[in-house]
Amino acid sequence: MLVSPIPTHSKIYKWKDEKGKTHFTDSLSKIPPQYREKGKLKIMKGIPTESKDSVKLSFGEKHSNSYAIPVKPYGDNHFIVEVQLNGGIRAHLMVDTGASMIVLSERLGEILHVANDHNLPTMNFSTAGGNVESPLFILDTVRVGNAEVFGVEASTNPHFNGKVDGLLGMSFLGNFKVEIDKENLKMFLKPTADHREQLWDGHNGDWWKKKYDGYVGNIRRYNSHLKGGNRNHPGYFKIKKMVQHYSKLHAILEKRADMSGLPKEYRAYP
Repeated sequence: MLVSPIPTHSKIYKWKDEKGKTHFTDSLSKIPPQYREKGKLKIMKGIPTESKDSVKLSFGEKHSNSYAIPVKPYGDNHFIVEVQLNGGIRAHLMVDTGASMIVLSERLGEILHVANDHNLPTMNFSTAGGNVESPLFILDTVRVGNAEVFGVEASTNPHFNGKVDGLLGMSFLGNFKVEIDKENLKMFLKPTADHREQLWDGHNGDWWKKKYDGYVGNIRRYNSHLKGGNRNHPGYFKIKKMVQHYSKLHAILEKRADMSGLPKEYRAYP
């Protein structure tokens, strides 16, 4: 989208990438973390109406303050959406609000270099094809249409066929209210809270508290298993990796909270 007369947003962020390209966005979550540092980010009152260069905007297609994303029907009442992982890896995932996280095929796991990474924690999953032990990892970015989320928990599963690359679960979808327009084949990703509420990065205090409590609860639970454990037992290191995994997710959330000015009362720590 080139710069042209469009409605003014209350707060616009301006930043330049490593190639010197200027970008504008109305959400801090869409700015790569390395460009959020002081001195690299400018806050503007409105979007510029003129520019010597063509400027790519990060707003995307919106409908009633939500992102409108095309979907394709798949099987009985399921839908496929195109997703971009880590800035450049394309995948076709089935929208699944019943999945706790993004689950990818082993083929994508190999492309992402997580399939045989022994430093990653693993978790047992019960699937239609039986129980599987799969790695847990964190995707730097997940982009669906123009909706983007940083630091997204994911895993892999060997039971996906070539038509579907995995599931788009709640580790991404939980950042939005999800609605599917079956007639027009569109998925709408809407804000999780009413705009009249006090919001931080588009979410109210209850959303933030639930997110913090989830990560902190896992850290405390796995840490409790480490106390008095045998350091020479293989299971000890497996549990320790789980602590490290959720500690990383907590750190990503904390950085996001700092950027949005979230009060301490909505945060939680191990």
